[in-house]
Amino acid sequence: MSLKETQDTGSKKILIIDDDREIINLCVEFLKLEGYQVSYSFNGDNALALMDEDIFDVVLLDIQMPGMDGFDVLKQIKGRGIPIIIITAFGTVANAIRALRSGASDFIVKPFSLVDLSYAVRKNIQKGETVSDVSHVNMAKPILELNRIIATLTELDLLLDKVLHIVKNIYQSEITAIYIAGEEGENFTLRNYMPVKDKLPEQLPVSYRYEQVKDIFVKRKSLVEKTEHYKITVPILGTKKEIGFMYLEIPATREISEEEIKFLEIFALQVGIGIENAMLFDMLRNAYINSIKSLVNSLEAKDSYTKGHSEQVAYYSVLIGRRLGIRNQNLEILKNASYLHDLGKLGIRDSILLKPGPLSEEEKLAIMQHPCMTVKILEPLGLKKEEIDACYYHHETIDGKGYPSGLKGDEIPLLSKIIAVADAYSAMISERPYRKAMKHEEAVAELKKCVNKQFDKEIVETFIEILKEEKRR
Repeated sequence: MSLKETQDTGSKKILIIDDDREIINLCVEFLKLEGYQVSYSFNGDNALALMDEDIFDVVLLDIQMPGMDGFDVLKQIKGRGIPIIIITAFGTVANAIRALRSGASDFIVKPFSLVDLSYAVRKNIQKGETVSDVSHVNMAKPILELNRIIATLTELDLLLDKVLHIVKNIYQSEITAIYIAGEEGENFTLRNYMPVKDKLPEQLPVSYRYEQVKDIFVKRKSLVEKTEHYKITVPILGTKKEIGFMYLEIPATREISEEEIKFLEIFALQVGIGIENAMLFDMLRNAYINSIKSLVNSLEAKDSYTKGHSEQVAYYSVLIGRRLGIRNQNLEILKNASYLHDLGKLGIRDSILLKPGPLSEEEKLAIMQHPCMTVKILEPLGLKKEEIDACYYHHETIDGKGYPSGLKGDEIPLLSKIIAVADAYSAMISERPYRKAMKHEEAVAELKKCVNKQFDKEIVETFIEILKEEKRR
């Protein structure tokens, strides 16, 4: 069943805030034809006045406006519980990321099609209706809490962890798990679960085929089995496809009511919206990081001696990170940061970067500014703080004699310490205009020599063990 078939648009009110009269006229005419009641404003101040006078179901908000821009308006209205769809120009992905982090529910990119507009409006009206659907259930608070989480968390694993905690706290479930569909939608893989005594329950499958669970998606209803436990499988539906499902096992020491099952289904609808938003954010972020990586490639293309350096540092850093137990999002953060660690060198003159001989003191100071320049480039782009910090501190040393902040020991972020070792090794085994490449054995000896001075001992020992294994292959 499509959204169009399930929604009555006649009573829904839309507010459009945009200084572009053509966009306003197009949206107003189309949304009226769709059956909505539509109001509009050409500026933020007037829009706030309209919102004080009336209640709207969805707001369409342009970013680039004179005076009070879209971000200023977003700050004023994000606490009103109204889904906000950002309208942003093509290429301004950073604005979309910033808006989602600031509380927007969704975004569409100019020039957008009327199909995109209709889809975005219907999707977000559904989101707004979910809270009112549970107003008669004494469980509206978790839905509101989930809405807050969806608005503030853009990382899928963190979002799912929060979801599992909410469900477990409400139902006291012994097993709580979420399965997510693969790209083809043919299999559902265990993504997150609440551990039972810190172990994966033996009876919890790692994956399901679509055929095994298709009934919950076809009927759009939960499957409830009762033995010594209630075994409840709840569909997580997206706006266009099946996203996955929640699985709970609850001791059958009390009856689970139809109302509680209904709540789970409504809750899962919200979870679906949150997962879609997190996946969209991740897609945007990856596209943006790939664009930044092309800048790194441009930087390295200037100098045949450093070509491929960042890619090599990323490769070694991920190997070290995995061995040290870094997983999932944190490993991705390490990979991205290690690739981007020298991005700030874009701001340093080629005459310094490509100088064939020793650098003067003034030139060394210029080179030492590159972590600061990296931060200046990355901060406006919506990257995670951990990624930016990992880049910024990768020239700090264990003895506190590094730069730019003179941190020492445990003050230095772990990811920075990993990048420092991988960066140093890659540089030592590469030829430079002013010196020949070191042999592997010489570079390893230098790493050992600098343990507890420049480098972390555990990281160096871990890396050397990895290199030994690589050599044996």
